[in-house]
Amino acid sequence: MSEATKVFLNGATIMSTPTPRLLAVARDAGFDGVEVRAERLLDAPDEVAATAAAVRPGEVWSLNGIQLQVGPDGGLDRERLGRDLPPRLAICRAVGAQYLLVVPPRMAGLDVERTIEAMREGLAIAQRDTAPLGIGLAFEFLGFGDCPIDTPALAARVAGGVPGIDLVVDSCHWHASGSGSLAGFPVERLAMVHVNDAPAKAPRDVEDADRVLPGDGFIRLADLLGELRQRGYAGPYSLETFNPAYWVDDPASVAGRGHAALARLLGEGRPMDAGGA
Repeated sequence: MSEATKVFLNGATIMSTPTPRLLAVARDAGFDGVEVRAERLLDAPDEVAATAAAVRPGEVWSLNGIQLQVGPDGGLDRERLGRDLPPRLAICRAVGAQYLLVVPPRMAGLDVERTIEAMREGLAIAQRDTAPLGIGLAFEFLGFGDCPIDTPALAARVAGGVPGIDLVVDSCHWHASGSGSLAGFPVERLAMVHVNDAPAKAPRDVEDADRVLPGDGFIRLADLLGELRQRGYAGPYSLETFNPAYWVDDPASVAGRGHAALARLLGEGRPMDAGGA
């Protein structure tokens, strides 16, 4: 990895590790920072406070995150968003998160066009609250078969209706969506790439818990990252797995192996900088 290529450790990779320890592990492994998890920090004021005390400026790229939901009529569940957004923004402010990550719902049978409009409405509402705080919004499609926004093209359509919204591509979701070309995807609006791998099973059957470290699976990672680079993307990247086997492993070992895997994948094999981001 070149000095300009920033890499982050997503808390989902070592989910059982408290967030202040996540920060320390990421630093020791050579990551430039972290993505923190709402699953850990919501309703955990002591962990939020400890994280805020330990974090360095610019070290938290994002809070993952918030899922926009729809109501029985297929429209945005505004009441749910009104409940979910304020506590997440409070965490973002406390830990200095640069972005709040937003994902669509997992509900089979939803009308795609109606859901696109609902996602645009939800993002616009969230943006009104995040923009004055200097917090960005990044929207990520989910390649699962029960998600109506399950391809890069559909994510691009959502973002196309909301100026100022950035996008995230996750290698597992790209794989699950069919590993298609990103030729029409607005790479200039891409704020982060989540990197992970998946076992040899039907792409649509891959779930979060199946994810493994880059190079340990069968996703065409070189093709994905090569296409993004050809389009001008130069990072950042984040290691994000949800594999429970890693959660019971030594977090420093997982982070070290993950950083080394990213270094190999991203090309130049920069040695890990012990103790520094």
